[in-house]
Amino acid sequence: MKKRLVLIGSLAVAGLMLFGNGMWLYAKAQLAQVLLERAWARTLHGEQDVKPWRWADTCPIARLQFPRQRRSYIVLAGASGRNLAFGPGHVDGTAAPEQIG
Repeated sequence: MKKRLVLIGSLAVAGLMLFGNGMWLYAKAQLAQVLLERAWARTLHGEQDVKPWRWADTCPIARLQFPRQRRSYIVLAGASGRNLAFGPGHVDGTAAPEQIG
């Protein structure tokens, strides 16, 4: 009986840890989108190379909008794996947004 309680308790703790990890990732992703929106707003007001958070190695350079789908995405400078984790990236050396390329 005691082994069974230990097993159930261990599974419950493991389940809570996995759930907590998932919620932590979701919360970070939501916060990142808020910070990207703020950085984009500052960019629209004329600031240059606005980092969404202090240690970011990218900045917003454009916004992709899909009105029919009610979707909007902030485009980040660079297309590294770190940048693509937060949204679409602009590949260095290609035409800039609003340019023919």
